[in-house]
Amino acid sequence: MKLRPALNAALLLAPLAAVCAPPPSAHPPNIVLILVDDMPYAGPGVTGNHLLETPHIDRIAKEGMLFSRAYTEPVCGPSRATLMTGQFAGRHGRTDNEPGVHPYALMEELLAPLPDGGPTGARLPDPVQPGGYSLVQALKAGGYRTGITGKWHLPLQHLTPKLARQYGFDFCTDKPDRSQPYRDTKHFTDDAVQFIRDNHGQSFFLYVPYVAVHGGHVVPPEDQARWQERLKGKKDTMPPDLLASLEFVDLSVGRILEALDELRLADNTIVIFASDNGGVGKNLYPVENAPFRLGKGTLYEGGVRVPLFIRWPGQIEPGLRCDVPVHFADMLPTLCDAAGVKPDPAHQLDGASLRPLFAGGTLPDRTLFVTYPHYLAEFGTTPVRAAIQNRYKLVWHPYDHIEIAGERVTSSTIRYVPEPRVELFDLKSDPGEHENIADKHPERVSEMQSLMETWMNQTGAKDLTPNPGYDASRPLFNTRDEALKKERAQKKVNR
Repeated sequence: MKLRPALNAALLLAPLAAVCAPPPSAHPPNIVLILVDDMPYAGPGVTGNHLLETPHIDRIAKEGMLFSRAYTEPVCGPSRATLMTGQFAGRHGRTDNEPGVHPYALMEELLAPLPDGGPTGARLPDPVQPGGYSLVQALKAGGYRTGITGKWHLPLQHLTPKLARQYGFDFCTDKPDRSQPYRDTKHFTDDAVQFIRDNHGQSFFLYVPYVAVHGGHVVPPEDQARWQERLKGKKDTMPPDLLASLEFVDLSVGRILEALDELRLADNTIVIFASDNGGVGKNLYPVENAPFRLGKGTLYEGGVRVPLFIRWPGQIEPGLRCDVPVHFADMLPTLCDAAGVKPDPAHQLDGASLRPLFAGGTLPDRTLFVTYPHYLAEFGTTPVRAAIQNRYKLVWHPYDHIEIAGERVTSSTIRYVPEPRVELFDLKSDPGEHENIADKHPERVSEMQSLMETWMNQTGAKDLTPNPGYDASRPLFNTRDEALKKERAQKKVNR
């Protein structure tokens, strides 16, 4: 029997007002898109969590389709930009959140300085602009009522209600606090349920991007203690605060599904559940992202392969599993297709509508491209590209790479190597990316590299240039981190 903390019960059992809603009409389907931040692949029970039951999240998969090979970008901002634009990050340009500035690295990152200058000011393009084209604007133009209750991060962490209107949202949650993801999960869910109530008579698009389960996991002490007790004597466990946060998200998802049921909207509502990227995993094979390699901030499976479940009654038979590689870039064309909205022909798309898969069909063969032209020593990452083609995946560090001694990424276990590295994996037989088979298949490697370079040239994907200031003694030195440390130290002195 699953334990339910008293605090969770008190927060979550706010009853829905009884509403006698009519059966769903013939209007286009409602869309509820739930995005969890940094949720590991093995976060939900249905994808491998043996420590925690997630019945509400699992319900979406069991009543719809589980995509076993869903890909995204390696960190938060790029994945959200891809979701909103239908483009791979290499095309839309938001390839990192706030990249570090590495003045002595082998290669020079192409970052635009802000007007105030300084290393903390360097930034990347903002592909989703106020008034610009996006998934939200496309659905709004198609007659949808639109709402957001959660983290935007393009580039602002959170939108204000006034600013949200410029991005196409009719409703935006007010006063979120990123430092309190547990509390805000309740806040966001309260507003999501109210939005559903207020708009049940028309087609709506509700975007619920939780801040949870992004660390630090600020959870009530009693939940932390309860999970510590439950994990006693167990090996290879997830952190107790992560499990508490995941549990609370599951209960919150249950509230949204309950609202749809009570208002008799479920049969005409598409519900999508996903994580924005892989969970934070600094072990080569972390339990959180099992059975995959590494995690967030890398282009290995643990960083870019995420849970994705889509429920659409009458269009997707319950309990289906799809092993076709799909990508966050597919969400815009898929949801526009479902809504009967034609994407702007002037807006170039990398994604494709997934509706043929809903009916058990197929998609034309294609290659998915992921690019991360940055250094991120914290996760053992140097500039890297990946191409995913059916069962094969190319991971290509074209300039330099980091080797890891042992099973964990730390400052003492990583070794910087100023040479390229090419890896090829057969994900059908080796989903954990244990064996590099590049030497056995040189023709396939060459073909996938050529496809990658052609795509980058066609889309204008940013590449790096040799850095005249390269210093082999400190290639990963990050002046942004250094500047932020000084800034924090100065604030402490001024207190």
